[in-house]
Amino acid sequence: MALGGGLAAGAAAADPQVEILVHGDARTGTHFDYVTWAPSPTLVRVRPGSGLAPDATVTVVLTNGAAPADGKGHVNFALTADEYKKAVEGGGAKDQITLTLKADGTPQPIIVAGDFPHFSRNDKDTPIVAHLGTAAGPEVGGATVMVRVRRNEETLSAEERSRFLWALVALRFQKSPDPRWDDTYTFLVEMHDIGARGIMEPELQLAAKGYPDQEHKAAAFVAWHRAFLLEMERALQKVDPAVTLPYWPMYYSPGKDGATVFHADFTGANTVANDPDFMATDLIRFDAGNPLYGWTIPGRGPLMRWRQDRNNVKQFNTPGMLLDKSKAGLKSNYSFMAGSVEANPHNVGHGWSGVWMSNCMISPSDPMFWPFHTYFDWVWAAWQQHYDRFRSDGADPAQYWPNDAYADGNPSNKTNPLGHHLRDTMWPWNGEKQPTPVEPFSARRPPQTVGGPFAASGVPGLWPQTSAKPTPGVFIDYAGYVTPDTDSGVGYDNLPWSPKQQAQPFQGDVAPAPAALAVFLAKDRPAAERVEQGGQVDLAAALDAETAVAGVALATGEDPEVRAVALDILARVDTATAVETAYKVEGDAKSPTLAHTVERVRAMSMFANRPVEAPALAVPAVPKTVSVLDKNLYSKARSDVPTNNQCVVGSLTEELQHFLAKPTDAVRMFPQDAAAFIASTNLLEAVKAANSQHEHGENADNCETPFVKETTLDTMRRILKTSAATPTSVGVDWWKTKAMAATVLGGGKVAADAAPVAALALDSNARVDARAAAVNSLRRLDERLFEATVRGLDLKPGTPDDLKAQAIAAIGAYVVDKGRKLPADERARLVHLLDVLSAKSSAEQAARATARRMLDLAAG
Repeated sequence: MALGGGLAAGAAAADPQVEILVHGDARTGTHFDYVTWAPSPTLVRVRPGSGLAPDATVTVVLTNGAAPADGKGHVNFALTADEYKKAVEGGGAKDQITLTLKADGTPQPIIVAGDFPHFSRNDKDTPIVAHLGTAAGPEVGGATVMVRVRRNEETLSAEERSRFLWALVALRFQKSPDPRWDDTYTFLVEMHDIGARGIMEPELQLAAKGYPDQEHKAAAFVAWHRAFLLEMERALQKVDPAVTLPYWPMYYSPGKDGATVFHADFTGANTVANDPDFMATDLIRFDAGNPLYGWTIPGRGPLMRWRQDRNNVKQFNTPGMLLDKSKAGLKSNYSFMAGSVEANPHNVGHGWSGVWMSNCMISPSDPMFWPFHTYFDWVWAAWQQHYDRFRSDGADPAQYWPNDAYADGNPSNKTNPLGHHLRDTMWPWNGEKQPTPVEPFSARRPPQTVGGPFAASGVPGLWPQTSAKPTPGVFIDYAGYVTPDTDSGVGYDNLPWSPKQQAQPFQGDVAPAPAALAVFLAKDRPAAERVEQGGQVDLAAALDAETAVAGVALATGEDPEVRAVALDILARVDTATAVETAYKVEGDAKSPTLAHTVERVRAMSMFANRPVEAPALAVPAVPKTVSVLDKNLYSKARSDVPTNNQCVVGSLTEELQHFLAKPTDAVRMFPQDAAAFIASTNLLEAVKAANSQHEHGENADNCETPFVKETTLDTMRRILKTSAATPTSVGVDWWKTKAMAATVLGGGKVAADAAPVAALALDSNARVDARAAAVNSLRRLDERLFEATVRGLDLKPGTPDDLKAQAIAAIGAYVVDKGRKLPADERARLVHLLDVLSAKSSAEQAARATARRMLDLAAG
């Protein structure tokens, strides 16, 4: 990396030149020009060959190249980390420093740290200048650095969002650290999947093969994911060192379209259901130039999510609910914080996002997982900064509990198995596996490893200096405040390094009302007042009053709105209790508000920290005369689709068959929704992802309507063959139904299905969304026909520009599907195809530029 400075105008020819090596190595001269708010070790020296006497000294003053300004980085200096800590906590941090350097090149160690809150928006936007003699002296050297921190995704520019997305997609072309998987992104997905397939208690049917969840439902939840996020971020930074993981503050919605994370130019937009009772899934919309367009994961089909209103974020806990002004009490304890964050917003948010996200094992398949989970790490970091919780020595259980190592007979083992104690090493980085399960259950590890030890950072001063088998304790002091050698190079835009510094206000944050719980529990208060106060309940108080709150939810004489709020309060503090209570309420949940809340809470059952006995919820039998939409059927589908339940796919196939037999009859589920639910599973994939089916899924032998793959595929073929002019009952969307049928057939990968799918793509009478879905399915069925169809759409008069842009974008998605395995001859064909396409509109041109860049990535 070139240094930023040289002799300035007016400087003497004999002026010595000075090197500034941030995170530098004096022996090799290498340096790493990225800092956070933490002090970064830096070496400053006179360049060899200065011509000065060996015993001479040179006085230099290091300054910033510009005054502090919003949107640009700025740095402070000190001689040592301890000196910097005293300065920053005393309000006396300096953005310049005077040094006396030896002319023989002996390096002078100092520290450089980002000047909170002045972070960088652009790579290397922060010049450090070495002046000879005084701060006004001639420039004799310098460096350019980036104050690189994780940012609120709402503050990212279009360019910053694009850099993140491109780094993310590049991992699909990067060789996996583990040869069992093709690329780095899929490797990380499978790491999360295998670790999360564990359970927390040895249920009878799984006792022989089960193992504890390595990542969730116990103490190391936030610590394990902090390590996982760091592994992802380091992978991204190998692609683009200026990129960090953004975080999504889930409690805040900035506008009518929801958070930026749900926009088509970032991690994708969804349509919104008119009635939440009949909400299904939908394909995610991306701009044609978005590198995520057409995103799939091997064996999982296209990305789909629930058709949720993304402005409806009131159910998520705010940071202020964890940060008590007294800085003491229950909220200051790690156990309370970690359990609270995992319950809400984590568990609630997973279920709310769907469909891959609603399955905690495979959730990283959805790119929105990364800003989603980075937010929980931000919450932990904000809690640490607020309560001064950075010690990892185990002396204080408020910093982390259990504050010991796992040992047989320890009472804490039941709730915190091996891997979740402070001094336990964490799977998979410890390399431990147990092909034959051991006893007791809490001492088990997964039967296989994924990857190896946590890779060395390769940067002086950043953890780890050598490959490591980390413990949860390593990730407590993530910025090296107490233990400098655990600095991981992570910082956040609005959280300073020291707990004695003041964090910036959190936009839209709401603190709890001390008396809210008492008002909520008071039956003599008006229902409207109780509902309002229920949203402001203090979490610690709610945990203490859990039984009373559950009593409100179960009381049939209570107002349904109040009962719904009671369930939401339980979901904020204890997922398992909330789910158990929701199952009990379900039978008498007559009001829409209560019924929707029951379903939302029930969807978190996979995330409960103990087994929850769910009552049998059978698919309603098909009546002899089909009459109206059945919200119970929709609810059953939403509950079971994320776990790839075979029974629900069998029953939905049967619903579609009834529709095709008598299209004008009223339906229990709209055919477009039934087909969408089926498309959301991976049961039709020709090559299934080995680990994606939920371990606790219903056995296919118990299905009232068994799932038969060929029957479902044949039903989709019949949908494509049926004319869209066929009369139907009100509300049926033929084109959406055909789009979803084509999507399902794309997963089946039967060559004979390519022709009818191509016919839909080329049908001028069809709607653009149906034709685009067909084009994307073709890329999975027949690459030659796919290429011919893209070309045909370009040549065909009257083809809408939006469709042509999406067809071009599908080329880029096809290249991502193939990754490094794209054959050279196929790559040459696609290059030629892109060259001959007309691409007249701006959307087409953006899609073509993206596809060409994908081909460059595939070429290595």
